[in-house]
Amino acid sequence: MKIRLLSALLLLSSSSLQAAWWVEPNDLALRADIQLLSDTGVILQPITTYPLMWDGLKQDMDKADQSKMSSNQISAFERVSTAYNKDHRSFNTKIELAAASDPTRFIGFGQDYRDKAQTSVDAEVTQDWYSGRLSASYHYDPIDGNSTRLDNSFAAVMLGNWIVSAGAQQKYWGPGWDTGLIQTTNARPMPGITFSRNNSQAFETPWLNWVGPWTFTTSFSKMESDRYVPETKHWGARGTLRPISQLEVGFSWTMQWGGDGYGNSLGDWWDGLFNGGMSEGEIENGQENMLAGYDFRWSDTAFGIPYGIYYERIHEDYHTVKNRLINASNMGGVDFVLADINTRVFIEYADTRAACGIESDVYNCMYEHGFYQSGYRYYGKSLGSTYDNDSATLVIGGITQLGGGQNITNKLRWLRLNTDGTDTGSPEGGNPVSPNEYERVYQLDTSYHRPFYEGTLKVGGTLGYSQYVNNGGNDWDTTVYAGWERSF
Repeated sequence: MKIRLLSALLLLSSSSLQAAWWVEPNDLALRADIQLLSDTGVILQPITTYPLMWDGLKQDMDKADQSKMSSNQISAFERVSTAYNKDHRSFNTKIELAAASDPTRFIGFGQDYRDKAQTSVDAEVTQDWYSGRLSASYHYDPIDGNSTRLDNSFAAVMLGNWIVSAGAQQKYWGPGWDTGLIQTTNARPMPGITFSRNNSQAFETPWLNWVGPWTFTTSFSKMESDRYVPETKHWGARGTLRPISQLEVGFSWTMQWGGDGYGNSLGDWWDGLFNGGMSEGEIENGQENMLAGYDFRWSDTAFGIPYGIYYERIHEDYHTVKNRLINASNMGGVDFVLADINTRVFIEYADTRAACGIESDVYNCMYEHGFYQSGYRYYGKSLGSTYDNDSATLVIGGITQLGGGQNITNKLRWLRLNTDGTDTGSPEGGNPVSPNEYERVYQLDTSYHRPFYEGTLKVGGTLGYSQYVNNGGNDWDTTVYAGWERSF
């Protein structure tokens, strides 16, 4: 079957071809380059929703005057152009290898690996109306028990200015560099169907033109069978707009609904949008689990230094009597570029200690649910924050372009995990990062990429120290890893 699919991809590649349609959330250094071009007014499209469509980016870059750019802007422009041209290949194959002393504990944007050892082979083709990829991977001693996967495989078609895709695609919503609150790459991608706007050009009508360039994406996905409610359905939607060049605003909304033994039709989904938050006994198909909120990023330059200020607020529930969102988690940060060392520095704080009861210090709320007792998680990993619920985290990071295709990323983490030291009473749920334990973590995380043997070598590791408040004691932890990928 896989051989037939590859043959079909090869036949399609003989047609008229154009660039791959989006930037995936797997390259933090590329994201930093795109952000620099956005901060300095080269890119005017919204850029806090991944997959990020190439069409609007390329349109802005084609209009740019490189003669007016600084050396750092030109370097970033060239790296983004190289990434675009790489995606422009009519047929692309890639192999990846990675091995580590331990699985990744904290998975952020563009993480180099997940499990102790993994290998993948991709075959991809894109033409003016169709794009598809077959990605097959093998994982040694995986955390979730699934050794073979087709994650990151998809088939997509272009319908006017909209893209319809089916498959298991990674998504990352929001301005956070280290993590987010509602949709990140912490969990594996769920299989489903997605509808996304391709070019984020502004409305032509003067009544709506003021919102500026805008994006919209929505998806319907299916969760795993090995959970409290098997094959729970997941829906998500996000829209962003950029009314002025310095400001980008985003709105996100997700819902778990249906599942084995419950209503899974579009009619049930529609009812769930309005029934969410009611008691389980009043709803025929159970109680839907919703998260919703907003985020923004302000970008500009001050004294010649590009900078950004960003914030995300996601609510765990909706109060049907007061008609407002309640039980919020928050994330915010600042970032700026140090031109002399070609580094973007970010300082990011996140707090997922949302309280659902009357008492403000009674937690076990965010990413948990009384009906969907496995929570807002996929194969045991939160779809939102990599640190899961009841955590307060501060991360200081730097993304440095070294030239010659080399870059290095460093993060210093100050973490307070599962601060109440307890979990929900359901054995299916609870914080999987630090179960039933208040843990204080101090960690250095570094990753270095460079060209190697016509591909890219990735090496790195972590050095961490943990203190266990409930049970007492402490522990040092180190990991090292190496990976290599090559495209043909």
